[in-house]
Amino acid sequence: SVLLPCYSDIQPEDPFLIWTRSDLSPNFVHLRRENDDDLKNQNQRFRNRTSMNPDALDTGNFSLTLRKPERFDGGNYSCSISKSVGSVMTAASFKHIHFLSVGQQEVEVTEGSDSVVLPCRTSSLLPEDTSVEWTRSEPEFMMVHSSSNQRNQDGFYRDRTEMSKDFLRTGDVSLTLRNPRDGDGGRYVCTVHRDQDVLRQTVVLKYVKEPFPSWASALLVLLVLVLIVSAGV
Repeated sequence: SVLLPCYSDIQPEDPFLIWTRSDLSPNFVHLRRENDDDLKNQNQRFRNRTSMNPDALDTGNFSLTLRKPERFDGGNYSCSISKSVGSVMTAASFKHIHFLSVGQQEVEVTEGSDSVVLPCRTSSLLPEDTSVEWTRSEPEFMMVHSSSNQRNQDGFYRDRTEMSKDFLRTGDVSLTLRNPRDGDGGRYVCTVHRDQDVLRQTVVLKYVKEPFPSWASALLVLLVLVLIVSAGV
């Protein structure tokens, strides 16, 4: 999921809280009327994927949770509070989200490799406050790498991950994983926090165990033949 933040201290009587996207028809993403959601006119793209805090109108926290984000979710979202659907009092805030790609990339690494690169790229010349996180959610949540705070890194990946120090200039936020091992295979999520944008890409790492070497097979056959001959003698 992704959280679209929106806060305001404006609390009119009989309020409507509206999340919209102007490039869609219908443009309603989520509507809160008093303390109840009114989703009859919600755009079908967002059906069963949006939610807000039950006490949003009381606390002024109008943030929207969007579950299972897809590429078509990228766009400009408007959060506003009004007395009626057709009379907007104020635009509380705006949120822009973009996603790097549909689906996912796949990378394969063979047992015994020195390292593997999990690719992830965004635009170059990133703002200074841009942060990048590499995470895993299966079999449990794990912080694989963080550009801003490595103290939260899971011990399984300690001293094995590295990102380019020049990623702000190049936009290359790929992750190098050293000494790949059994257990590294799985789904990785690259998340880039850039200004008000959230960019996300999934990389699936396939860990392939090295097959039994041919020279070892030949040696085993030779050893069996020697044992047979020795037994015959």
